[in-house]
Amino acid sequence: MAIMNEDVILKDTLEQLGSEAANRYIAHVYCYGGTCEVCFNDNRFLMEEGDCMIIVSNKLVESVVSSEDFRSKVIYIADSFLEMCSPEGNNYYVKGTMSLFLNPVMKLTSEEREMCRADFEEVERRLRHTSHHFYQEVLMSAIRTLFLDFYEFHVRIYGYVDVPVQGAQILSRFFSMLESGAYRTQREVAYYASALCVVPKYLSELCMKFSGFSANYWIKRFTVQEIKRLLKDKSLTIVQIADMLNFSSPSYLNRYVHKNLGVSPMNYRR
Repeated sequence: MAIMNEDVILKDTLEQLGSEAANRYIAHVYCYGGTCEVCFNDNRFLMEEGDCMIIVSNKLVESVVSSEDFRSKVIYIADSFLEMCSPEGNNYYVKGTMSLFLNPVMKLTSEEREMCRADFEEVERRLRHTSHHFYQEVLMSAIRTLFLDFYEFHVRIYGYVDVPVQGAQILSRFFSMLESGAYRTQREVAYYASALCVVPKYLSELCMKFSGFSANYWIKRFTVQEIKRLLKDKSLTIVQIADMLNFSSPSYLNRYVHKNLGVSPMNYRR
């Protein structure tokens, strides 16, 4: 089953997760039964009945393995539409997003499960009702409610953190740069700090405060995932990959891969 428009897609399988087609979407998943193991950002996460999962970067999904009895609903929301739906004046999404990079699965209480299911059903109902004269507005309202409930789940699990407006804007732009692929040619914190009109130390302090990891960590995470993706494409040579990622030489790429993956590029391909 699939219900969709260009901004929102609702499915009952995870087959699209991790594919190129899902790269411009944020996936929101509710598990109705069974289990699913997702390898995301170099870690494996188990999703079970009653859990919800938010994949904030489809590019960081390496594999998805579901049990035969796995049942779910998945709402894919385009980045641009998601920004329109985000609650105005609420900067909590920054803290939530950074936490979801580290662990995309949230374990819900019985009350939260009912709330989450109701939210998913309302988004589906509004997505189907295309004849509504204010279709986009009511769909956005349903998605905004879903977001606010996700924030509430996240606060219960991780605690509330107030993110100042300026800090939220800087971090949001930093992650947007990484999502758009800036790491393919730029891997120095100084580059991102300069583009964001702050000093490198401040950018790293912001990242550390709200995620527990430095700016350099996040740049490296995106870079390593891209290298792994490219190395899986046997049609590309090591020289080509080095050029694509702006490494000064294949030997520099070799050292970078060995340092971060523990093996050489050739051995990783085996």
